[in-house]
Amino acid sequence: MPLRKLVIRLLPMLLAIALLAAGCSAGEAAQAFTAQTLDGGSFTEKDIAAKDLTAINFWGTFCSPCIAEMPDLAAFEKALPDNVQLITVCTDAQGNEGKAKALLELAGYEGITLVSGDESFQSLLTDIQAIPTTIFLDSSGKQVGKAVIGGQADLSGVFLDAMNKALQEGGKKEISLEA
Repeated sequence: MPLRKLVIRLLPMLLAIALLAAGCSAGEAAQAFTAQTLDGGSFTEKDIAAKDLTAINFWGTFCSPCIAEMPDLAAFEKALPDNVQLITVCTDAQGNEGKAKALLELAGYEGITLVSGDESFQSLLTDIQAIPTTIFLDSSGKQVGKAVIGGQADLSGVFLDAMNKALQEGGKKEISLEA
């Protein structure tokens, strides 16, 4: 692909990353926001407030490590108890919706995937410098725990440990994966 076309395709992602870098600090709670899902729905701060913890995984259709870990993410998401959730944000889904849907379907991921959002949504998502990266938000929308960078050999174990540490920080009960 010629460099010019690559830059044009990556421009929306680069703008999103710039907005993220200029956003609120990890200690701030989420403001009202609206994000659009890949299936045409919407996702708001109320969806985050409904759970003790929300894990948000950032990935792209062009990212081999992202695609490689997607089946593990799908299995992990399906095994989570009701008080926590794992959602994804496809950084390049706009214009690539079909490809994003196909990759998710192939991986068996049936959860929520966000494709865009308003400025308030962008500002609550901080510290994203690479993909795949997963951050954790408590029910108030405050980023808790440490971000997990992709390429984990034991993704399920690493995510479970990170989620339980974040839950402990918030005084919430630890979780275990459903059998």
